[in-house]
Amino acid sequence: MVRTSVEIRYIEDNSKRHTSFTKRRQGLIKKTKDFAVKFNADAATIVFSKAGNVFALGHPSVDSVVSRYLAEPSSESELAASSGGGVEPAAALTEEEAGKRISAALEVGSWDSAVEGLGLLEIEELMAEIMKIRRVVAARAAEVEARGNDWKS
Repeated sequence: MVRTSVEIRYIEDNSKRHTSFTKRRQGLIKKTKDFAVKFNADAATIVFSKAGNVFALGHPSVDSVVSRYLAEPSSESELAASSGGGVEPAAALTEEEAGKRISAALEVGSWDSAVEGLGLLEIEELMAEIMKIRRVVAARAAEVEARGNDWKS
C-alpha cells in the first residue's frame, strides 16, 4: 500500500471540514501520546477549534509541560548563564513519583517530606498533580452533594 501526499488546502464544506478536523485532531493526539510513551518524553498537544473549543493532551500533564516550556531559557546566552558551569538540570518528577510523595506526605501528616530535595520544576510538577487530585475530589464532593440533595427531596 502506497501512501499518497494530500494537498493541504482550506476545506470549503463545513461538515467535511469538521469531520477532517476531528479525525486529524484525534490522530495528532494519538501521535503525541505514542511519542511520549515510546521515548519517555514530556509532550503536550493543544488544539483550538474554530468554535473556541480546546482539546489538550499532555504527558505527564499539559500544565507541567507548558510551565516547563515557559521556564526554559529562550537563548543560548541565557542557557549558558543558567547552567551554572555545566551542572545538569534535575530530572523531571514522574506521575508515579509524585503519587508516592503525596502518599508519604499524607501518611506522615506533613508536606515537608514530599518536597524535600526537589527543585523548582519538580515542586511545580508535584503541585500540578496535587491540583489534579483536588479537582477530582471537588468533582466527587459535588456529585455526592447532588445525590444527597436528590435523596432529601
